[in-house]
Amino acid sequence: MSSTELLSLVEQYREAQQLIEAAQAELETIRAQVTAEMDRRGVAQMDVGTHRVRLHEVTTSRLDSKALRAAVPDLAARFIRQTTTRRFTVA
Repeated sequence: MSSTELLSLVEQYREAQQLIEAAQAELETIRAQVTAEMDRRGVAQMDVGTHRVRLHEVTTSRLDSKALRAAVPDLAARFIRQTTTRRFTVA
């Protein structure tokens, strides 16, 4: 692959990335508007045309590994698993 072709691909990547970011920002704005309307109506579910929109709380439990390492470092060390990945970035 030539340098010109590679540059073209990287520029296409950046343009696609910007489109994704703009779409995500638009999505978040729309979600906030729908959520605000549901809050205003005091509902957790509503039917809108052929769509059913739900807004509910989800509770999750996660291990606080930082606190575990601070409180019981020996135990934490026995269960820490390291992984290696490759990270792709374009700046």
